[in-house]
Amino acid sequence: MSEGLARTVGILALSEFVDRGHLPDKVASLFKSGATFNTWLHLAERFIKETAPPRMRELGELRDSIRLIELLRKIKDVRNDSSHAHGVRAAHQLEEEAEALEPLVVSALVTANWLSTIQWDWVEHCEYLDESSYLLTGRRLRGSHLDWEAFERSSTYPMRPGRLYAGTDTTAETGQPVDLTPLGVVRICPQCHAYELFLIDLVRGGEITLRSLEEHSVRVTQSPATTEGGGGDESMSD
Repeated sequence: MSEGLARTVGILALSEFVDRGHLPDKVASLFKSGATFNTWLHLAERFIKETAPPRMRELGELRDSIRLIELLRKIKDVRNDSSHAHGVRAAHQLEEEAEALEPLVVSALVTANWLSTIQWDWVEHCEYLDESSYLLTGRRLRGSHLDWEAFERSSTYPMRPGRLYAGTDTTAETGQPVDLTPLGVVRICPQCHAYELFLIDLVRGGEITLRSLEEHSVRVTQSPATTEGGGGDESMSD
């Protein structure tokens, strides 16, 4: 649960550093050995030091209070102490670790309650109605719901099919959502046979590996088509 929280906050922070549809080399270098808890924490810490207004209004909550960052740091320290321990852990040691982690994770979830207001929209179709009206259909994930829900709604601006957007209708000033390409995709997982959210995990050369919380992965080969809004070659694996 703490890993998922750190990954979600880190992805949203990372979206502030990435031009839409483009992954700069300096960002890609953070993922050359695979994302860790510390990778996401580092991105969140970098974000709160920025002064430019965030595109997503909810991220103001992350910048206004360092409480969440402090809790994630403490969780990381407990996890590191466990991973660096030698030998097989005794049952009482695991219980002590769980007791130390539980209040930290609960406090972090409460502090990050603003995440429940963010909608994750996977746009499947964007139908042109007239010069200022579009009909969107796709799948939506919200903090208050555990599964992807089908949606259909109108929009005053077009959104590219096959892309994942965050903060729909809640972003600052423009009211437009943040395009998370190439940081995240939604696919029907062949192992789970259900829609899964895959977030960036590893970058090597022109290939990006994205991983879900179920530890399944999808590999996307970056190409000019991907950068400009089309699809890239991809495969899925455990």
